[in-house]
Amino acid sequence: MSRRSYDQYCAVARALDAVGERWSLLIVRELLDGPRRYTDLHADLPGVSTDILAARLKQLEGEGVLLRRRLERPANGTVYELTERGAELRAVVAALGVWGLPALGEQRPTDAVRGHWVTGAALEPAS
Repeated sequence: MSRRSYDQYCAVARALDAVGERWSLLIVRELLDGPRRYTDLHADLPGVSTDILAARLKQLEGEGVLLRRRLERPANGTVYELTERGAELRAVVAALGVWGLPALGEQRPTDAVRGHWVTGAALEPAS
């Protein structure tokens, strides 16, 4: 998949080059509470295809936003976690949540809901 860029010498454009693709900030939101396995990310991101999730994880890893870490025995497996730079997006995700709150309105029958979307780390300001 070829990567698109705004090709602008602008900090906002460069930030969006890194995390502006669809699903990217929602992946970050999911990782704000700590490392997650691929299957857990996929389960808590209803509507994302496995191809898109894998591509976004790879892109975010390439941008230095997250890293993939192999777990030791007995856990065995791989988790994704935010890097220090990725964790700096907490304030951005929290601000988007506050900004989007008035647009929530009534829950639609098709809306997925997860408790941690309302009470999780994404709503907490950086410490």
